[in-house]
This record gives sequence, C-alpha cells and structure tokens, in this order.
Amino acid sequence: MIHKDKIKHFLASSFLTALIYWLSQNLILAILVPLLFGLAKELYDQAKKKNTVSESIFDLGANILGIILGILVIYLVNLKL
Repeated sequence: MIHKDKIKHFLASSFLTALIYWLSQNLILAILVPLLFGLAKELYDQAKKKNTVSESIFDLGANILGIILGILVIYLVNLKL
C-alpha cells in the first residue's frame, strides 16, 4: 500500500512542475525547482531525524515521479495548443 505521504510528494511535485512551467515557460526551471525543493526538504528531515534514509529515498522517488507527470501534463497541454 502506498503511504499518504508519498502521494503528497507525488502530487506536490507534479503540481509545482506544471505551475512553474506555466509561469516561466522554462522546462529546466520547472524541473529543477521541485527537485531541489524536495531534496532540501529531505535533507531537513534527515537533520531533524524525522525520516529514515530509506523513507527519504522513497520520498525523493515520489517527487521524481511527480515531476515526470508534470512534464507529461505540460507536453499534453502544449500538444493541444
């Protein structure tokens, strides 16, 4: 079963990717901002001992999958325009 936290990571990353692209029209920025934000969050969680290393890795994986979904949404919206 997928933990609710991973779904939140996935949805937040996909939303941020699409939103940042919509605002900036820059795909690299739209990928890097959610990726770096997710990485910073996991480093913070590690420093505060909120997550284990494996939990942080799975969170980052959910972030990456969310970014991929955001890219697909961008591609599909641009395809229709």
